[in-house]
Amino acid sequence: MFMSARKVTAAVVGLALTFHVLSVDDIGAVNDVSLQAPEMAITSAEPSSSVPAYYFTVDSHISAEVTEKTDDIEDRTFMLSMDEDMEDDIIDPDDFVHDGSHLWISVDIANLRSDPTVDSDIIGQITYSTDVIRISYGSEWSKIRTDDGMEGYVLSSLLSEEEIVLPTATPTPLPTSTPTPTPVPTSAPTATPSPTPVSSQSSVNETPFNATVYASCVMNVRSGPGTEYSLVTGLNPGDAITVTAVTDNGWYRTSDGNYVKADLCTDQPPAQPVTPSQTPVDGSSYGDFANFCLQFVGVPYVYSGASPSGFDCSGFVSYVYANYYGIGLPHNAAEIAALGSAVSAENISTGDVICHDYNNDGYIDHVSLYIGNGTCIHASNSRMGVITTTWPMGSVVTIRRFV
Repeated sequence: MFMSARKVTAAVVGLALTFHVLSVDDIGAVNDVSLQAPEMAITSAEPSSSVPAYYFTVDSHISAEVTEKTDDIEDRTFMLSMDEDMEDDIIDPDDFVHDGSHLWISVDIANLRSDPTVDSDIIGQITYSTDVIRISYGSEWSKIRTDDGMEGYVLSSLLSEEEIVLPTATPTPLPTSTPTPTPVPTSAPTATPSPTPVSSQSSVNETPFNATVYASCVMNVRSGPGTEYSLVTGLNPGDAITVTAVTDNGWYRTSDGNYVKADLCTDQPPAQPVTPSQTPVDGSSYGDFANFCLQFVGVPYVYSGASPSGFDCSGFVSYVYANYYGIGLPHNAAEIAALGSAVSAENISTGDVICHDYNNDGYIDHVSLYIGNGTCIHASNSRMGVITTTWPMGSVVTIRRFV
């Protein structure tokens, strides 16, 4: 009987322990939790793809020891930590780090801008291997000074810390003065030899070619058919160029004897802007969206402006979307181009946002709005402000739809 009592006691104790373990495992289980967020008057546009990895870095760690059930809470915990190597974006020139070192331009042409953004005005262009002084720098832009004292901003990725020296072998320069004439008998008139054509001064051959072409981007005009020749002037997108010859190394000779790179030219003339007087504000072919936009024609262009007192291109688009559709878009052309859904040019519709790369450098530097009836509207530049332009426009990279 004593042994039977021990067996009964052990069974009771085991059953009690079982109930105790089950109750502990259920601690903290909640099956009916819900989260709610208040409604907002302006909704944010959703990105068409995931956020690029370079915006932030999050590491997830779980103990490698967890290969079987354990009650150790540390072994069942995920840790989220920011990458210690990441730095906050520095875009305000007042927060730039002061430098003062010598750097060199590492690309054929670098645009010198008035502010550290691709939306700002181009105040000059600097050619390959030029030595500059970096005054200060942020996360993506550097403020530099050239030998002639001009200051502005360039992308830091276009600068090299190692000195860049052009090859010593350069084409024979053109004569700067009239060659001395060959002596002739005094009884015969002295003949002045004709200037030697450029093509005979180097191995480049030229073929006559008469045409009118147009600059497809901001481009340089040089004194000879190559980037090693001196810079004469610059051209803006859409500028007409009268061509008289083409070289066998890919350059056009212009009517004034200078040269432009052929593959940067196009035979398509730029679209002509529709003047405000040509655009019927209350025309039957336009809808309410167009009439809302057209009231801002003539508003001046103001860098970083986003109000009827002055717009820049992305400021105008974000203002129209916030006040007409109630949709919040960023005040940045490149960020707008990454949102919404892509639309083909054949399917463009009223309200679509057109994204341009006028500099042909891989950056979205301008945005405009399609308002229907073959018409676009945009904050063009400091000379023209908000204007209307016929569709299609040039240098279109993508068209985005948000409504």
